[in-house]
Amino acid sequence: MIVGQPLSELFPPEAAAAQEAAIAQVFATGQMHEAEEKVPLAGREVWFSTRLAPVRNAAGQVTAVMGLARDITEKKKLEAQFLRAQRLEGLGQLAGGVAHDLNNILAPILMAETLLREEIKEGGPQKLLDTIKSSAQRGADIIKQLLTFAKGVEGKMAPLQLRHLVKEMAKIIRETFPKSITLKTDTPKDLWLVNGDATPLHQVLMNLCVNARDAMPEGGTLAITVENLHLDETGARLMPGTQAGPHVVLAVSDTGTGIPPEILDKIFDPFFTTKGPEKGTGLGLATVLGIVKSHGGFLDVVSQVGLGTQFKVYLPATAASISAPEKAPVPTAARGRGEAILLVEDEDAVRLVARQILERHGYQVLAAANGSEAIPLFTARRADIRLVLTDMMMPFMDGPATIRALRNVDPQVKVIIMSGYASDPALEAAKRLGVLAILRKPFLRETLLQAIDKALHSAEHKLP
Repeated sequence: MIVGQPLSELFPPEAAAAQEAAIAQVFATGQMHEAEEKVPLAGREVWFSTRLAPVRNAAGQVTAVMGLARDITEKKKLEAQFLRAQRLEGLGQLAGGVAHDLNNILAPILMAETLLREEIKEGGPQKLLDTIKSSAQRGADIIKQLLTFAKGVEGKMAPLQLRHLVKEMAKIIRETFPKSITLKTDTPKDLWLVNGDATPLHQVLMNLCVNARDAMPEGGTLAITVENLHLDETGARLMPGTQAGPHVVLAVSDTGTGIPPEILDKIFDPFFTTKGPEKGTGLGLATVLGIVKSHGGFLDVVSQVGLGTQFKVYLPATAASISAPEKAPVPTAARGRGEAILLVEDEDAVRLVARQILERHGYQVLAAANGSEAIPLFTARRADIRLVLTDMMMPFMDGPATIRALRNVDPQVKVIIMSGYASDPALEAAKRLGVLAILRKPFLRETLLQAIDKALHSAEHKLP
């Protein structure tokens, strides 16, 4: 019972003063008072829903105030998470449109890089082209990662050597992190392979390194190490969801501020962050945990205030570690024999570069900026055109409508589609119409040429 107890013993001074003012208002006006307030209580912030109602005597005078206070902290947390989920849904919708536009920008850069490389001699320009290619590819990977997070688009799993990711990350760190941070790496040459998707695992490494950087505002040492580890049954039991067996352990350590024990168990919660609103979303470590779990792995963290933090990512090693090559061979560029291809693309830069690549590799190209231009061109040259390469998002007549119109002219026409979207209902519609391949922008020259060569020599006109 709290009847008769002063408010100063129930609430902190500021909250008690606010309640006393509200009670005085009820006495003065005779009106009920309702409010939701955040109150610091017992070392944490608690949300209360308070309702104050006047108690009247027989003459109608207010003689007392009856109050009810409910702890609605969990309700407020759920509301905040719901609002954030709504923002993420909006982000997912925005991501698709942004990805389409950015992929159309990156596509001609990646394809033109191969054309330029053939025209210039060895030396400095080759290194510049390497930079252009790697930067454009990284941009495409970031777009893919955004779509993966926002829409759940699944990536491709394949045997992967973590040493390559660490090497690439080390280059980024040396170029962009403050000079006050010293980087140390240790990646043995006999590392096992893991079965993974390079882009999200690169995101894991990036997020952990950025967090380490932010934990060392005055500088320090950032260490990235990778090692083989055979996890026994005892060790596996200490890591829920992990199977015993060979693992590759990726560790990111810093000598920064450390994580206080009271929040160590919250750092993987979605939207939990100790950074300001302009610096952090609270999604970084939540995303890291989700990616690691999707790879069948486990994440462990050890931290001490003032001494630093170490994150360890345990990923199961793949049996392909013994025999699989560390890098897949680059596909060779197939050549045509004068076959006519109808290229339908509304983006001028993509159409220009794609046309040059095809013509340079032995194809005849008829180009159209949209479906409305393509249909009469296809009708007039139906006997000559061996394949149609069309974009999906175009003005006047989009990809699915163009394919349907082409099928009316020639039900057996072979079609390859290009799209800046990673996943879209229009792509599913195109598959149902029957296409041989889907090229997701941006793509390399070799990818384009191999898809065309395979399509031309395929007896089927449907995508498997």
